[in-house]
Amino acid sequence: MLLLRRFLDAHPVDKLTGQQLWTMVCVERITNKFYGDNEEQMNFARQQILSYLAEFLGWPQDECPDCYRHWKSSTKNHLEVLGEANVAMLLEHMRKLGGIWPPIVENALPEQKCSL
Repeated sequence: MLLLRRFLDAHPVDKLTGQQLWTMVCVERITNKFYGDNEEQMNFARQQILSYLAEFLGWPQDECPDCYRHWKSSTKNHLEVLGEANVAMLLEHMRKLGGIWPPIVENALPEQKCSL
């Protein structure tokens, strides 16, 4: 993650066009788990991300009514899958990455402010 962060920091814009080269999208911010099953907030966040990406990529259309129709939310219990010792190790690793990852996107939407 440190290498990726250094690369992104070193290449924020296209040297020929001056346009931003990269952006962040936080998948956690478009899942129903994040919104406590508040479908209105979740749908708003999803539309925000789609509109932002359409603008960023220069797409002519920024709406997609059926984009999430077949989206299946994860039902995994990460503690059961990984085990307590591995989750503790990951949390410690995440803590050490504070300030390194995730990179900050200027003028970011709330949906782009990722947790680790």
